[in-house]
Amino acid sequence: MMQGRPLGLSAETLVEIWEQGAGWHPIDQALLVLRYACVDLPGEDLSEWSIGRRDRRLLEIRRQTFGDRIEGYVECPACRHGLEFELSCDALLAQDPSQARVTGSVEYEGRGWEVRVPNSRDLSAVAEAGDLAAARDTLFERCVRCGAEPAPVLGRWPESLRSRLDVELVALDPLAEILIGLTCQACSHAWQTLFDIATYLWSEIRARSRRLLQEIDLLARTYGWTEQEILRMSERRRGLYVQMALS
Repeated sequence: MMQGRPLGLSAETLVEIWEQGAGWHPIDQALLVLRYACVDLPGEDLSEWSIGRRDRRLLEIRRQTFGDRIEGYVECPACRHGLEFELSCDALLAQDPSQARVTGSVEYEGRGWEVRVPNSRDLSAVAEAGDLAAARDTLFERCVRCGAEPAPVLGRWPESLRSRLDVELVALDPLAEILIGLTCQACSHAWQTLFDIATYLWSEIRARSRRLLQEIDLLARTYGWTEQEILRMSERRRGLYVQMALS
């Protein structure tokens, strides 16, 4: 099915999304954002989208709502020195979506292993696992088959097979795992960090919504306007009124 045109989120929608999804699990927050942005795909089960497809749309929504440049901050795992970095939505979206696939296969010691890319339902099941090893096993149990039958008991799988399955999953859905290479300016330690657009976008929605509510409070008390009237202003006009109210 063709994807609909990505839409930026209005100020009114941002506040509504934040109010509804506050306190939800990040997986559910990501699906909530999609439901508001993908009104042109009625009836489609967004939870069945692959994580790469989900995150591609979230990147498009982020670009349309907040702009192309993403500013991030991490601490070096070796010395705890803070490091700022920048990403581009356009650059991350440059990956050809036609390269992503839903299923693949791995040959190992004469047997064929069928692999399906994870979706949000799979991630929800993984989130309930007790530790990293259990999470990995849960993902394989849901997404890997050996022929027509479910895969054998995971505890008996050799690590070499597990590694090959990991590689295949990444290759099938490149945008499902965005790794950023970084080097610490203080100690020269080099490492990779995972960039999760779902949690990053939600943090921006939360911050923007709280700022909007502060502006609503100020302008409503100053001019007597309603919340809806204030939210429907353009960001530039609302900002000018805020400056005048504060002067």
